[in-house]
Amino acid sequence: MDDWNADDPGSERDDWEWCTILVPRFALNVNRTGMKTRWLWPGRYLYRWSRTYKRYVYRRH
Repeated sequence: MDDWNADDPGSERDDWEWCTILVPRFALNVNRTGMKTRWLWPGRYLYRWSRTYKRYVYRRH
């Protein structure tokens, strides 16, 4: 069982973390104009768990 608590405003799961994507995938991508489901191409991304969408959200550094 996970140690994180979704109600905790300082939850570690809400922090942005680095990941490297090697294979293209279709995922939620956030940028300064908003959030859309798009192809993520290989490269480095920041990601975090979205409590609203119940999935991971990615952004470029």
